[in-house]
Amino acid sequence: MDIVFVVTLIILMFTGTYLPRGIGLLGPVVGGLIAGYLVGGNYTDGIVNGGIPVGFAGLVYTTGFLTINGNNITTSFNSLIYNISHVELLISVIVAGFLFYFVMGMIGGLLGFAIKERKIIIGILR
Repeated sequence: MDIVFVVTLIILMFTGTYLPRGIGLLGPVVGGLIAGYLVGGNYTDGIVNGGIPVGFAGLVYTTGFLTINGNNITTSFNSLIYNISHVELLISVIVAGFLFYFVMGMIGGLLGFAIKERKIIIGILR
């Protein structure tokens, strides 16, 4: 499912520069939708093949974003959350980013397989 990883990462990287800002939240869903549609089998295959590549794309994107802007983010968060180390805060944000993109990819994978399943059922009925 390399195409899902690449599509999700491209949509995330171009959001704000070449694409409108709201599209960034649709990137993981679109990636999961592609995975769910391309995968055969059952709903579980759509969920797994949508969630895992999109989750890793989110992990790469979040890690890269924090590498560039990490000092500013931890400084502003430490003013809100007192007595937490910068490393713990960065790791927490990276894990939260992975989980968010993983869940969004699972939703997209479920929707993609549901669309494919409906087309298969309609094709059989005709």
